[in-house]
Amino acid sequence: MGGLKRVLVLMAALVLVVATGVAAQGPRVSVIEAWFIHNESMGDPVGVEKGFFGNLQVTVIGGGPGLSPIDRVMAKARAGEIVLGVDYPYNILEAREKQKLPLVVVAHDFQKSAIHLLSWVPLKSPRDVKGTVATWIGYDKQIKAMIGPDWAARIKVVNQQGDPATIGAWMQKKVQFAHAMGYNEVLVAKREVKEKYYVYSYADDFGMKWPENVLFTTEEIIRKYPQVIQQFVAGHYQGFQYAFANRQEAADILFKYNKNLDKAHEIAGMDFLFSIMVTAATKTNGLGYVDPAAWEQLGKDLARAGLLKGAKITAAYSTKFASGVKP
Repeated sequence: MGGLKRVLVLMAALVLVVATGVAAQGPRVSVIEAWFIHNESMGDPVGVEKGFFGNLQVTVIGGGPGLSPIDRVMAKARAGEIVLGVDYPYNILEAREKQKLPLVVVAHDFQKSAIHLLSWVPLKSPRDVKGTVATWIGYDKQIKAMIGPDWAARIKVVNQQGDPATIGAWMQKKVQFAHAMGYNEVLVAKREVKEKYYVYSYADDFGMKWPENVLFTTEEIIRKYPQVIQQFVAGHYQGFQYAFANRQEAADILFKYNKNLDKAHEIAGMDFLFSIMVTAATKTNGLGYVDPAAWEQLGKDLARAGLLKGAKITAAYSTKFASGVKP
């Protein structure tokens, strides 16, 4: 996930800002972001500040290194709270398969992958990836699935770290490859790296049409509070739509929630975010569109690499909560 100050001391950087709609008097809802609050999660703080969640009392909780949105959502759900989270779809599938957790995705923020691979050498195909790959905890499935079932013999995956923006080890050539979000580390590399290097998009260059940053909750919460989930989904994407149309204001709101942010950097990344959220599919179906075909490919790619056994893909998502927000 993005966030320019990713590598600050944990206590300083984990700004778990909590905000609730001023006039909200309805049900209390928490949303747990996948990473520090920044442009990838701007729909929620903007939605709160602009009143798009209506009467819902929405609490926005930032994430960070070592903080699993899935674990945190389950903890609140078990305590009887209404809660949603943002994570990667393959993490949802893995949690359903290995931990038997009743998680369901209700919307896709990103219609295609934001992850890119930074490389010191040109790549003609995924089979050219050999060596050490740095990535963030929980983000290793895509590189493994891309390479295939023999990935363990071809790559070593290590934790991605080092200034600036966690690509420091790669910049120092301690690793051959590193992951980079199109709205964050790709921009940092463009500014900071002076030598020749290569950037590859998993979606565009390697054909991995996976959704990302999916909004999820539990089966029980959906069953008990379908209207609340529908209202939250609508407000979440109204927040994104407003943010894209009012980028400086959105950056100001983000800074209110996370003082570690560089506003100019957050705004610079919004063009890329727009490109993976506002697509032909979302123009027709609305922001947050859940694409069953993308889930089918995700399942096949994971199974082919031996990363998924027999999970029922269709049980992991719902298409019932259309946002109604058409860009």
